[in-house]
Amino acid sequence: MSQGDQKFRVTIMGGGRIGTALALILSQAPEFAVTLADPTEPARDRARELDLPLLDIDPSDHGGLDRLLRNADAVVAAMPASACLPVAEAAKRHGTHYLDLNEDSAIAEKIAEIGRSASRSFVPQCGISPGLISQLTLDFANRTPGAREVQIRIGILPRHSTNRLGYALTWDINGLIAEYTRPSMALRDGRPVELRPLSDREVLHIDGCRYEAFVSGSVPKSLCQRLEGRIDTLMSKTIRYPGHLDYIHFLLDDLRLRERQDILCNILRNALPELNDDQVLMLISVREQRQTRGTEAIWWKRIVPARIGGALVSATRRTAASHVAAVLDLLRTAELPLEGLVAQEDIPLARLRENRFLGWVFSEEGRPAAAA
Repeated sequence: MSQGDQKFRVTIMGGGRIGTALALILSQAPEFAVTLADPTEPARDRARELDLPLLDIDPSDHGGLDRLLRNADAVVAAMPASACLPVAEAAKRHGTHYLDLNEDSAIAEKIAEIGRSASRSFVPQCGISPGLISQLTLDFANRTPGAREVQIRIGILPRHSTNRLGYALTWDINGLIAEYTRPSMALRDGRPVELRPLSDREVLHIDGCRYEAFVSGSVPKSLCQRLEGRIDTLMSKTIRYPGHLDYIHFLLDDLRLRERQDILCNILRNALPELNDDQVLMLISVREQRQTRGTEAIWWKRIVPARIGGALVSATRRTAASHVAAVLDLLRTAELPLEGLVAQEDIPLARLRENRFLGWVFSEEGRPAAAA
């Protein structure tokens, strides 16, 4: 580990959208030394465009991975979930802090098992959701006396709708399809349940704009465990522009692409635009019961792109990478446990609120929003 005035050495495996955004953010801080590794041509193009040095190392190359992590303080797996396990195993071998942005619950369980006996911290599932949304939700529920029902609504979508889906390539298409086709973990009557994806549609009005929301994705298992038995209902919904859900049903059910997800993935990847002009919408509502009258508290935030190191970074990449950077900073200053598994709910929101990399999220308090 780094000592004294030595830089905190971070290896980022994956030169995709979030990996390069994280490298940009950390490169602004003199306490960090960053190594970015990715063998793919798109990563080389991004790194060249952003003037970031890039090493040609594949996570499946165990020898190259071992050499890379031998002198690293932390490694971030900014890659698809399927590629994270070799990096986690190498991090444990070399006594290196491990972080990822994995959203696959099955992979997360395997990585958690590796991390429980690790000599350095394993902090899986960083980013927006899971990640920041877990800390926000737990903190909000803890600060609301008598909380009985918690709803998480989150949307990553273009700032302006330009097609009938009202969507663009803002993050991994495979992850998107998984959210739309897999059961959603939740709490009902205080117990874990699985909800049908794309169900329970509602209309939202946020900051003067109209959206729809529906069940999609899962409440992180660790968050369910923290709130199980304490509240009656905990569920997660995705926010989209009106009409999106109907077109998704057309693709999945009418065209039967639910059974040919490879084709659906290719259609969306080739047809949807890739853009930086996106937005992240986060809305958390907590309903409490006071005698016979229920009241609802709401927190929400809208995040837009910003320039980092002279480059325009999308809202999605900016938010996810800033969360990872903040967690790395807390590890550097020993404000988090320095060994074993660290769940997202173990990270105090107050520490993130005060951190230089993520404090901007809390610079303006969320304002009330309406759901109809």
